Amino acid sequence: MKETLENVMLMGLGAMVMTSEKANELKEELLKKGEEAYAHGQALNEELKHNIADKIKENVTVTVEKADLTKEELICKINELSEEDKKEILNLLKKDKK
Repeated sequence: MKETLENVMLMGLGAMVMTSEKANELKEELLKKGEEAYAHGQALNEELKHNIADKIKENVTVTVEKADLTKEELICKINELSEEDKKEILNLLKKDKK
């Protein structure tokens, strides 16, 4: 009887230790998977930003090529743009000169 009670207590202790070990293994695995998913998401996000920037440049180029504007009309259109858009166009023009 004493031996059986001792075995039950030792099994309970073993179960607690085993649960702790498995929980730590699971925690490490979940952290690894989470880090991999985060890195993959960042890579996809950067690719998406790049693709969007390319599409915007393509659309601007196509729109400008199809437009038949006088110099005055073009100046008026440029004045309607936001400061950020004007800077982007200026950067594109500087790149073309190189």
